[in-house]
Amino acid sequence: MFGQLTQRDGSFLVAKNPEPDFKWEDTAGKHILAGRKGGMPAMTLEYVMNQAGVDTSGSNFDTTVQFDVMVGAFEGNNACDYCTMFEPTASEFQAAGKGYIVASVGEASGFVPYTAFSAKKSYIAENKDTVTDFLRAIVRGYNYIKENDAETVAKALEKSFSGTPLDSIAAAIKNYSGIDAWCHSPVMKEADFVKLQDIMENAGELSGRADFSVAVDNSIANIVAAELL
Repeated sequence: MFGQLTQRDGSFLVAKNPEPDFKWEDTAGKHILAGRKGGMPAMTLEYVMNQAGVDTSGSNFDTTVQFDVMVGAFEGNNACDYCTMFEPTASEFQAAGKGYIVASVGEASGFVPYTAFSAKKSYIAENKDTVTDFLRAIVRGYNYIKENDAETVAKALEKSFSGTPLDSIAAAIKNYSGIDAWCHSPVMKEADFVKLQDIMENAGELSGRADFSVAVDNSIANIVAAELL
């Protein structure tokens, strides 16, 4: 891994009814569409719930529904109490009056290298300029988000979200900025890498720990960070 984009899980917990005083303990005994087993959204959600003392071993922690049809399944099934959604889907769902965003999974789980970039060591060695330019583009994109309001950023992203209302894109930007979802630097931190493995281990999906010094090469990210941040 040679760089990082996001430092939090980007999914939000959506409920059928408004819950202004929501606590993670409230998910106990409730039916939750969590995502596919072994996927990061489900593993991070499970970690957060377990940290709150909620048992996720039963069928209520539902990982049987494919991620791309979860929203429709949630809307059409009155037995489902919660569903995790990424932006801008979560904001669109709420704006349509179909549900309510009650919590951020990523905010509750803490910092993890949720979205990172990887390549073969040989590729990085042979294409250092390409990798460097790629990370420069990532950092410049983050700086643009940081330096502009959500509405301006939404207009810049509009072509990439055809059919999504501009208000929903802006709401997504605000929500992700609000939970500090994007990395301030492409340099991965070892503590965050450890937390990622804690989450995977908690879900029973990790048979052995990876060595940070072997799995991560921050050399180019450090150069780009010093140059642009």
